[in-house]
Amino acid sequence: MTERATPGDGLNVLFVFADQLHAFAVGCMGNPEVHTPNLDGLAERGVLFRNTYSSAPICTPMRANLFSGRYCCQTGALRNANRIPEGERTLADALNDGGYRTSYVGKWHLGGMGNGPIPEELRGGFREFVGYQCYNGFYQDVCFYDEAGREQCRDRHRTDVTTDLAIERLEGLAGKRFALFVSYQNPHYPVQPAPEFARLYEHVPITRRPNASDIDPYTRTFSPPSPPPDEDPDALRYGGDLDEYLRLYYAMVTQMDHGIGRLLRRLEELGLAENTAVVFTSDHGDMQGSHGLKNKTTFWEESTRIPMIAYAPGGAAGVDTPALMSSTDMYPTVLGLAGLPAEPGAEGRDYAPLILGRHQEENDAVFSEDRSGWFMIREGDLKLAVDRETFAATHLFDLASDPYELHNLVRRPEHAAACERLQRRLVAWHADVMSRARPEALGA
Repeated sequence: MTERATPGDGLNVLFVFADQLHAFAVGCMGNPEVHTPNLDGLAERGVLFRNTYSSAPICTPMRANLFSGRYCCQTGALRNANRIPEGERTLADALNDGGYRTSYVGKWHLGGMGNGPIPEELRGGFREFVGYQCYNGFYQDVCFYDEAGREQCRDRHRTDVTTDLAIERLEGLAGKRFALFVSYQNPHYPVQPAPEFARLYEHVPITRRPNASDIDPYTRTFSPPSPPPDEDPDALRYGGDLDEYLRLYYAMVTQMDHGIGRLLRRLEELGLAENTAVVFTSDHGDMQGSHGLKNKTTFWEESTRIPMIAYAPGGAAGVDTPALMSSTDMYPTVLGLAGLPAEPGAEGRDYAPLILGRHQEENDAVFSEDRSGWFMIREGDLKLAVDRETFAATHLFDLASDPYELHNLVRRPEHAAACERLQRRLVAWHADVMSRARPEALGA
């Protein structure tokens, strides 16, 4: 068995993340209707970050943010299928230089779309790689591509294949200092859970969020292209019924949780658990009818707020923290868990001390953005959204008294001072980070 690490000695890192999983669809985040026993157990053994935000709530931009450690307004990676800009020192680069074997499994979605090999220059510095760009079917054309561009197609559900490949890669890393990143596409649409997981939710009553409207949740896909809705078996399966869509979505979450359980058990069996930090999060959320909307790219909680659970052997256990965290903090946090020095070019805060059970200076604010036209700040319980071009305040919420964002306070005279202060802080934040932006992000 691997010798137990003293926290901070340089742990291995297993970093797992979901696609389109909002913070409110995990049991430990207070949703009793979704079954996530393995994630709940991880939270009981480690740290649950209750207030974590995607710095860019859409697939590619969040991934660029995660692996560059920089805001998307700095790098210009604001659209799906953008690549990590050349010249960025990535998280994998820093881990490689620190003596770690870096390995990636699953959905990539940086530099392209669809099925097909991902060339080395697009892999963000990961030395070992088996994945795909962005292919939304979970049953058909389930193909991954390895470092040599070899096709690995398996006649299994995409979620199960992701877990299988992650376990295979984990087995190959045993005995080495490693950082393994596993990217599940669950529970991203189309909602296609395996039958045994769908059956868990058949006819189960669903409690919608209080801010949800009865919308048609159907979303077409482009990779592969969806048939017309009246011919699409996925759309016909739930037939515009938001509750049925949520049952299938929860089944996808539970299926992923089952795969994570398999992965954690194999970590134990290989004798790696006592020297490996485990992190779980998501790229962004899913509106699911909240405020009459679907999908992501908005500043609302259901789009920007994501789950975040971290465990380190010998570290903090059973901690449920309200600390503000964002996806920009994950790059420095992974380096902190690995015992490696901070990267000067990366923004964000290292939360490894909190995870390791030490004193932690916390963020007093976090920021998010989307090219559709907004910037957002959360400071304490207050959350402000502004127009991306003019920085004019559009929405202000007090999440302590209004967690579902039903009461926009931006025009209330009694909140004018707070609104102006947060607006100034957003302007100052943007000017600061853009002073360190890539020239192409500035249009130079």
